[in-house]
Amino acid sequence: MSEASDRDMTEGERLLWRMLRTKKFGSAKFKRDVPVGPFRVAFACDGAPVIVEVDDSATTGVPRDAERDQWLFCHGYRVLLFRAADIAASPDGILSIIETEVQAAPRRTSRTVVPLRDGEGA
Repeated sequence: MSEASDRDMTEGERLLWRMLRTKKFGSAKFKRDVPVGPFRVAFACDGAPVIVEVDDSATTGVPRDAERDQWLFCHGYRVLLFRAADIAASPDGILSIIETEVQAAPRRTSRTVVPLRDGEGA
């Protein structure tokens, strides 16, 4: 990702990304700003259907998207949502929760198909 997209992240997302990119989750790793179906997610695990996001609604004023959350749930994704203050206060605890979820999630292989956006792949 470019420096420009780094500037687009909130402080909570920057902190979480620093944590995720250096942590080993077995063979799974996280990517950021990932398209999943018709949506983009902050951080997605490439080896398991786990998505991690930062709830910055208190500081940004942007509420959660219920339709998006429902779509992700219906397509088998586990969405972990952490407050930026909790990430800063307990980074090891947050990483422990994420690691537990990744280990418990069904494995995805490179053959796993994520639904494309309308019109893609045609």
